[in-house]
Amino acid sequence: MGTRTTTEEAASAVQRALLQCVGPGAAEQLALAQARLAWQEVMTEAGLAPDDMWSRLTAVHNGVATIVASEPVLAAELKLRGDQLVRAVNERQRGRPGALYELRGLTLSVRPGAAAPE
Repeated sequence: MGTRTTTEEAASAVQRALLQCVGPGAAEQLALAQARLAWQEVMTEAGLAPDDMWSRLTAVHNGVATIVASEPVLAAELKLRGDQLVRAVNERQRGRPGALYELRGLTLSVRPGAAAPE
């Protein structure tokens, strides 16, 4: 059995504190927030977050992230790069407190004309 890193220990402590203070729903919300943050970071780094288009991770179920894109052309690009994006998001989340999701795939939908999410 390997040695736990300081980051892993901190992540466990944060998760335990959340469960004690606010209940199990808080840990789930933190995990989703970490996945969303990692998604946005990866999109920016990959140059897939231009001013006129957006994508958002909205949910994770059984390791599959639900992604909503503002334009069909962006959704097509995300589909082409899907495996790379999943790996990049998982790498970004590794060691972050509360990051519980290990993504295995993406489901994409398009919401043209919708305002960018906040």
